[in-house]
Amino acid sequence: MRKSFRFVIPSMSPSKDIASNPLMSGAISRWLWRMYIQRLTRAGRWFLLPTLAFAVYGGASLQMPGYVAYTYAMALWVVAAAAAAWMRPRVMMRVRHVDRIEVDQALPVDIDVTNSGTRMAIDLFVIPHRLPPAIDAVEDEGSPLPDLAPGQSARARVELRCRRRGVHPLRGFRVESDYPFGLLRAPRVFARDERLVVYPRFTRLSSLQLPSGRKHHPGGVALASQIGESFEYLGNREYRQGDNVRDIDWRATARLNRPIVREYREEYFMRVAVILDTHVPAGAVRDRHESFERAVSLAAAVSDFMARQDYLVDLFAAGPNLYHLTAGRSLAYLDQILDILACVEQSPTEPFALIAPQLAEYLSRITTIICVMLDWDQTRQQFVQSLLGQGSGVKLIIASEGPLAQDPRAETDRLGTVPIIGKAEFAAGVDQL
Repeated sequence: MRKSFRFVIPSMSPSKDIASNPLMSGAISRWLWRMYIQRLTRAGRWFLLPTLAFAVYGGASLQMPGYVAYTYAMALWVVAAAAAAWMRPRVMMRVRHVDRIEVDQALPVDIDVTNSGTRMAIDLFVIPHRLPPAIDAVEDEGSPLPDLAPGQSARARVELRCRRRGVHPLRGFRVESDYPFGLLRAPRVFARDERLVVYPRFTRLSSLQLPSGRKHHPGGVALASQIGESFEYLGNREYRQGDNVRDIDWRATARLNRPIVREYREEYFMRVAVILDTHVPAGAVRDRHESFERAVSLAAAVSDFMARQDYLVDLFAAGPNLYHLTAGRSLAYLDQILDILACVEQSPTEPFALIAPQLAEYLSRITTIICVMLDWDQTRQQFVQSLLGQGSGVKLIIASEGPLAQDPRAETDRLGTVPIIGKAEFAAGVDQL
């Protein structure tokens, strides 16, 4: 199979990690790029051009006076390099930020910098160090700090914007100074090994129509989370043989002069499964990839609605790995579902062969199944029909921009209204399903 080559222009931001760019695969090219982008200031990059021109002109012949200008320019570079090494910031840093953020949101990072040296720290900037491709610094040149006397501290806020969901590394920050000549940056790097979880972007649902299957599961909180019995109090009645003695209402018994017991009804709960279709064939068009991202966001919106309604949620998704998480009540938190949806990847093969055996183990305890599909074809139709045959209520949601293989409206009598979410619907905000 012929692979297409995509030309990628390296980022000009000094906060980016050039090692992630395929054009910069050699150690020398990466070193030169870091020197040009990270160590040279904007003025230094401009001054480098006449320096090279003086070098070419002066190197043609010693009889030409051009080498004099080159000599002065090189002398300035040498002095600037020595001054930058001498004035390298001697500081300490403390960083605070959240570890989870939504796609396209700005992540505020509060950084406290303390001058630990014995001389004044001048012209300081705080800048992210080696950001991955999916994260951009809002201010490419960093956030400025005031001049710091020895022992003095100041706070800077750096904002990062996350353009793609996933788990991305944050490798640290650095404090730079271009004092005194403004040609070279003298950095102090504070390396870190952190991970930032970027959730899919979604609109919170205000309503969700759920079909109910014929299964109605007793147990309530007691069965769901194993944290103790929980029953709903109905009222009092006369004692009958076989009633639990612990249920006797002694005050009512003394008042009526006959045994009275409290009557309870065991709670029932709804257990909902969310199945995410991850199939994106190799060589699929761009719309299919964008539909997959919309499907992930819709699964997140559905899971968020379930968490607010206090349902039990089983999330099933199969990419290269099979994900299954039961959340709700005291079993897990919504963040854990979103963590999975942040990491789930596309699958070049149909995922239902992996999901079906795992789902079969829990199907007898699941009331409703929400399927977020990328298409509606024979494979998906057979999968949904097998679920309907087991007695579960099935709600179908399709995230697709192009025409579908089959018309889902033919299944209206069994599946009800099937929402089809395209680019326009998703951009407008989906708050009802």
